[in-house]
Amino acid sequence: MRGQISLDLLFAVMLVSLTVIGLVGWGMNQAGETTTIGKAAQLKVLAVDVRDSVAKVYASGPGFTVIKELPFQLGTGEWVNITLYKNQTLLVRAELGGKEYRVVERLQVPVGVTSSVLLLPGNETFQITSVRLSTGGVGVVVET
Repeated sequence: MRGQISLDLLFAVMLVSLTVIGLVGWGMNQAGETTTIGKAAQLKVLAVDVRDSVAKVYASGPGFTVIKELPFQLGTGEWVNITLYKNQTLLVRAELGGKEYRVVERLQVPVGVTSSVLLLPGNETFQITSVRLSTGGVGVVVET
């Protein structure tokens, strides 16, 4: 009888240990996915902010500039590329934490010229400027 109790206790401890290890592994996996979703959400917010700022700068006319800063810090080896395309498309690409992210937004105003800016650690600010085009119209560019 004494041996049976020890075997039952050993079996119960093993089952509890396996359950705890499984839960810890699952929790660690969920924490990684939460980080990925958080970074994607930050980039989406950045893209929407840039899209709205482009519309405001365009409406203000040539010579108007808005200075923007990334809403998060870049680590070593990370980068963010913001591109305004002539076809009224905004593309925000980033390499954060070893993963690549892309966000595409449709601009509400014509851009006129394609422009791009690459943001690196220590250089996390950029500006959105309204310019007079050679055709006589108004365009918007991003630059550092």
